Amino acid sequence: MKNKTEKNKTESKSIIKNKTCIKEPTVDEIKKYKTKALIDFLQQKEDDLELEEEDLEIVRKQRINGCDFLGITQKMLEKWGMSGGPAARLAYFSKECKERKLRSFSSYKTIKDLSEVLEKYGIVSGDIARIPQFIPRK
Repeated sequence: MKNKTEKNKTESKSIIKNKTCIKEPTVDEIKKYKTKALIDFLQQKEDDLELEEEDLEIVRKQRINGCDFLGITQKMLEKWGMSGGPAARLAYFSKECKERKLRSFSSYKTIKDLSEVLEKYGIVSGDIARIPQFIPRK
């Protein structure tokens, strides 16, 4: 019979293996969002942003798209009628999205760090040779 520590390690490993990996959009992807796609994206972040339907209605009414979103301020949102709390959260989230730094895979110092970032981008493999090759767009 396994002791509690071994059992917990086994359970943790299976949770990690079964974890769904959701790829965060890049700044360039967000810039291309039309209003509906932006609202869908914000609704996926419901746990963090705590936006209500009336807040999303302001985004819809003002026809804010992804490019607009990346430059939005709390002051603008409040001017359009959004309450202070949601306006602050949304403006902060916009700034976070805009300032997301990208690191090259070679800058990760440990296998664990590299594995985590590869998983974040949907590349879940124990074999580095299986990473899809980058194909530049013309």
